[in-house]
Amino acid sequence: MREHRNSPVLAMLAAVAVLGLAVSYFFLPADVVPERAITDIRWLSIVLALACFCVTAVSMGLLNYSSFLFTSDTRLLYLPYLVTVLSIPGAMHLGPYHVSALLMIWSVFYAMRYVESEHVRMGYAFGAVIFAGTASMLVPSMVYAEIYIFLFCFYVRGQAFVRYLLSSIAAASVPWIYVLSWCYLRPESLQTVEYLRFFREGMALSLPEIGGMPLMDMIWAGFCLLLGLRAIVFVLARGRERNKAQKNAFGLSVALSVVCLLATVFCREYREPLSVIVTAVPFSFLVFDLFTNGRRIEAGLWISLLVLAAAAMRVSEFLPGLLQS
Repeated sequence: MREHRNSPVLAMLAAVAVLGLAVSYFFLPADVVPERAITDIRWLSIVLALACFCVTAVSMGLLNYSSFLFTSDTRLLYLPYLVTVLSIPGAMHLGPYHVSALLMIWSVFYAMRYVESEHVRMGYAFGAVIFAGTASMLVPSMVYAEIYIFLFCFYVRGQAFVRYLLSSIAAASVPWIYVLSWCYLRPESLQTVEYLRFFREGMALSLPEIGGMPLMDMIWAGFCLLLGLRAIVFVLARGRERNKAQKNAFGLSVALSVVCLLATVFCREYREPLSVIVTAVPFSFLVFDLFTNGRRIEAGLWISLLVLAAAAMRVSEFLPGLLQS
């Protein structure tokens, strides 16, 4: 994987940016816990968010080594991800997007285990669907990613259809059984009708509205989109150089990136800035391929621009009137 082309300066730059974004968060003026945060206790919410990010980073590394077969410096995988998500307002408070992102990583992990296993192992298929299904219970628009993972595993494996279908249906039903049971046991905290309305509205499609988007947010979103598209083109262009396992892994990552991108555009609930926490997960593996196998100059330029863009986002929070429309 041409590790000699990777400069430790890039990882150090990203690490410094992550530390700066995390520390500066505590000095933001009028820091308010987001509405959908899991707890309204500020210090507890921050501690849980940091713990979730740490587990996410470790999980990304495990998925990389097990399925994407990279031997490069994994810091160039999770550090750019952390730079991206920590620059988003409210990212240091634990919410459904944090948990959903972690669940999606493990869903992909089990999906790849199922696809790559020598024998048909329905436990992997069950794990892939149940993790994706639980993620969609928290962020309803992720149901489209769950559907794609189900279709991907069936298309690539193409064996024991009845067993696979039954296993997937059982896995998809488990989160619903849990939620409906909770609605029955604790109706004062969660009602079935209200949750069903929340799920239906969360996965509903609508045309995008960008008119009221602040200028700084538009610049940041535009940069992330350009980086993501460049990474997709790079991955697709090098498809012939990969073995079958890598083709499956990158094929799933590219497809999930597109699904998340379309959800960001057409799902109203998924257009929240914090949805980047989930969307950036599949893109991170594509960007990692660009950073580790692309030209060293280009990788350094993209990482430098990423750090500058993230710093600009944080500065705009300290100076709310800066570059706002």
